[in-house]
Amino acid sequence: MKEFQIDKNSIILDGLSHLDQNFDNLLTIKDSVTYKNCDNLDININSSINKLIIRNSNKMTIKVNKTISGIEIINCKNITLKCSENKSIYSLYIENCDDLEIILDKKIFNSTEIDVIDSENILFNDFNDNKILKV
Repeated sequence: MKEFQIDKNSIILDGLSHLDQNFDNLLTIKDSVTYKNCDNLDININSSINKLIIRNSNKMTIKVNKTISGIEIINCKNITLKCSENKSIYSLYIENCDDLEIILDKKIFNSTEIDVIDSENILFNDFNDNKILKV
């Protein structure tokens, strides 16, 4: 791990590789988590959080219970994001990414503000592995 930074309500993790992380219920509705330059991670966030940011990372599987502000995925490849059923994601921002799979409830998909910029092979599936949208 290159570095980590913990400020009030913000955790920044940089350079993690080949890890499983389970935050379980350790985070709060005010917390934000940022992953930068990470590779081969399996992450589970079971609590409600403010924001999740993934930058310059590859080969990650992320399970998130609920976000208040949203999720940003920027300059990433081979990311799978699974959002809990019936839990809102208010905003999903994807930029310069390739080979992402986003798994979420179709009803939640329709109510989420989604911005996809300069990205390829972005697949939105529901929990029954039915395609919602491919970008």
